[in-house]
Amino acid sequence: MNFVYESELLEHMQQKGQKTIVVEVIDAQHSDIEIQDFHVHLISERMANIFKTERKYRSVPTEHGEVLLPRYRLEYDETVTFGLKKFLCFKSVTFQGIRF
Repeated sequence: MNFVYESELLEHMQQKGQKTIVVEVIDAQHSDIEIQDFHVHLISERMANIFKTERKYRSVPTEHGEVLLPRYRLEYDETVTFGLKKFLCFKSVTFQGIRF
């Protein structure tokens, strides 16, 4: 599995001083509807330690930092791409190549 970072995301990571991306699986269950989605975001080193020790996320080192992946069984493409989405003053990490 190869992780690719888009240039805008790399600049944002350098500005924030964060080198860790975490991929969280979000579950919501209501009466007849079950929703699963991903929440992909940057975290600090302190939070990265919590994810690795308490939540048992596995760490995959990359040339720009690390990616923390959940214990859930997910499907990954050969190349997973992370980018940055901007809307007004809000920024979020985008991804391609990860599925349930």
